[in-house]
Amino acid sequence: MTSLLVLSLCFGLAPTTASASAPAAAKVESLPFDPSAWKDLAQVELRVTESGKPVTYTGVPLAIVLKGQLEGKPAMAALRSLSDQVILVTAADGYRTAVSAAAVGMDPKGERYLLALKREGQPLGDQQGPVRLIVTGDPMHVRWVRMVSSLALVKIDLGN
Repeated sequence: MTSLLVLSLCFGLAPTTASASAPAAAKVESLPFDPSAWKDLAQVELRVTESGKPVTYTGVPLAIVLKGQLEGKPAMAALRSLSDQVILVTAADGYRTAVSAAAVGMDPKGERYLLALKREGQPLGDQQGPVRLIVTGDPMHVRWVRMVSSLALVKIDLGN
């Protein structure tokens, strides 16, 4: 229940008296996680600032893991189908964060959400990789996840 509350807060939904007593439900679906295969895909370079210095990460757009959910549908219908879902990103150390699946779907080039495989042209070390989620525009880097170990699509049903 705590995870659902956190996910609800990620969407900006505070529980009301009625929804707090009603059980919330979530459907969780594992998403493809294959860093070896991602190395063979077209790579994206993303320049960000870390500790006041420019750094270049190289990797693939997070949107590639939503390929199955987006294919075969008109673009707007595909994005709307993701509007009540988040991508739950889990690190090897147990750290987790959630990002809007619709927002990720609207970023096919990886300009905002990147699964980084390299930093400054070098593979990520043990303390950072093999995969790191980079979320540009996240000023405190709270949603930057190092040592990503799994991705899941979570559909939130608040019973409304």
